[in-house]
Amino acid sequence: MASMVGYIRLHHFYALLEAKRSPSLRHQPFVVTEGRRIIDVSPEAAKLRITTAMGIRQARLACPTLQVIEAEADPLSAAEKFWDICASVSPVVEPESHNSAFVGLSLQGEIKAAGEKLSDRLARQLAAPFHFSIAPNKLTAKIAYLEAADLSLSVPRQKPLIWHQGRGRSSSPLKLKDRRKSRVNSHCLIIPPDSVEDFLAPLSVNRLWPWPDKVHQQLQNLGIYTIGQLRQVPRAQLERLLGEIGKGLYDAARGIDPTAVKSLYPPKTIQSYFQLPPEMEGCQTWEALGKYLLPMVETCAQELRRQNQACTRLRLLVEYKNLEGKCWDKQLKNELQTADQLFLVIKGLLTQAVWSAPISGMRLMLMGLKPAALGQLALTSYLKPQRPRELEQLLSSLQAKFGADRIFTASDISIPRRERMLQLLTGFGDHPIPALGR
Repeated sequence: MASMVGYIRLHHFYALLEAKRSPSLRHQPFVVTEGRRIIDVSPEAAKLRITTAMGIRQARLACPTLQVIEAEADPLSAAEKFWDICASVSPVVEPESHNSAFVGLSLQGEIKAAGEKLSDRLARQLAAPFHFSIAPNKLTAKIAYLEAADLSLSVPRQKPLIWHQGRGRSSSPLKLKDRRKSRVNSHCLIIPPDSVEDFLAPLSVNRLWPWPDKVHQQLQNLGIYTIGQLRQVPRAQLERLLGEIGKGLYDAARGIDPTAVKSLYPPKTIQSYFQLPPEMEGCQTWEALGKYLLPMVETCAQELRRQNQACTRLRLLVEYKNLEGKCWDKQLKNELQTADQLFLVIKGLLTQAVWSAPISGMRLMLMGLKPAALGQLALTSYLKPQRPRELEQLLSSLQAKFGADRIFTASDISIPRRERMLQLLTGFGDHPIPALGR
């Protein structure tokens, strides 16, 4: 299966956060700044062609009534919600910033279906508009986003994205299912593997985003203005002119990017899943589901024990036959480590209501991992004579849980002189202490 990568960027992310914090900003043109630099614009400001590339003075010339708001809202909570939606579709999520991320889609089946699924979830669960592109690698995916975002400025918001003739003619716009139910406008563009070079050829070298403007200017000074022109330059000549940078540009001009999407979110996660073949009807009862669920739970519990971890947060993603899936995200009051504990929590979630359709797949994600607490019985067993290596592992585990300043060995305790003398005297055992002569 060919590698495919999605790139998603939310628009007006910081502006909508500030409007939520200060409702008086809603429906007003304003920009969000950080250190006198514009980092976002409100939807109303965007309609006036104000962008983050402008300075504050230039933006105020475009709109004399423009408000300038210093960023104060904490973006992390909203960013995690965005990343969580991505992680509900793919376990490989690499946040680029609070409002953008790369998503690995290679193992998600038919690429248009996977893209439509993720687009639809984002549109339904987020209040921010977004652009979403899919391509064989990170380089092409982000370039596709940059082109889609620029093109959408001249496209009415009610229409789906249509690519201009000559710019990726074999790429295909992706329409959301039942767009009437979507709360926000969004665009998605897919660049198939066999269309990458045709898509890149007419674009400016300025689109090669991993490289700074200084490199773009060097290429233009050499008379290379498009990626197609860059592709015509031999590798040896690029290396002679630009050194190591030339090697990367030679590959980039051909849509080659060996950089993999890193699984950075959610951090420290243990996962397990099952997926029934399409020809199977799915599980209609709890008993039928059990034979697939038990091995999945036991696999996670074994990995928890191997890592000596316990989970404090559980995410369960359930797929239904021919229906939209559902996601549970449960913060746990108690730390869970055993298969029985995990099984009971999952059963409690799934038996709250009648299933809307047979269950055809499930993914279990154990999150919020922390060192497992040792119970009284487990600690008692460890207090028996053990090999030095096992004792060192136990000590490390206890120190990770309670802190190195609270857990230490007796050899680290400073013993007073009187206690040392008593220990010395008891070392004589049954031998009488000789009397001192006069």
